[in-house]
Amino acid sequence: MFSRAFSFIAFLTLFLSFSFVASNPVTIPQAGSNAIKRQSNADIESVLNDLQDQVGTILPQIDALVSGGNATDDTVTPLITQLTDALNATTASLADLNTSSTSTKRQSNDDIANLVAGIVTDIANSLNGLLGSADSIPALGTLLSGVDFSLNQVLVGLETLLAGVLNLVATLLVDVAALLRSLAFGLTLASLGL
Repeated sequence: MFSRAFSFIAFLTLFLSFSFVASNPVTIPQAGSNAIKRQSNADIESVLNDLQDQVGTILPQIDALVSGGNATDDTVTPLITQLTDALNATTASLADLNTSSTSTKRQSNDDIANLVAGIVTDIANSLNGLLGSADSIPALGTLLSGVDFSLNQVLVGLETLLAGVLNLVATLLVDVAALLRSLAFGLTLASLGL
């Protein structure tokens, strides 16, 4: 009888010990886990401000070519390539931000939406001016589709970081949707739901 009780207690102790260990596993810290930088809307806004600065130097040059009647493949292609490169660099910068630790604030989302809407509006207005010179820019369709693709990638990257922000941007761009359609920016329009 004593051996049965002893066996039962030994078994029960072993079982409870195993249960306790299994329910509280020892965790090993991941290498570099302290190196994860906490992102905020300020980081996203900084990336977008950099884009706005770059766009702010490229678009006036395109506008000057259009107003001066000097918009040709040779003059426009390098500028649109710079614009596409700036958009691609922004996409890469947004992708580098850590989505799982992004902290957001509603007011900041509104600010970011306004910033993005301003950038998209500026791009649409400047590139729309090129449509009148389409005869002297045979590659315009290809160039515009490249800008559409790159701009869409920025929007997708932004939505990944700040879910729902494109709804705010779309609300601000309702009046610009016609310009985006005339530029055949189908990807951008689709991302914005316009």
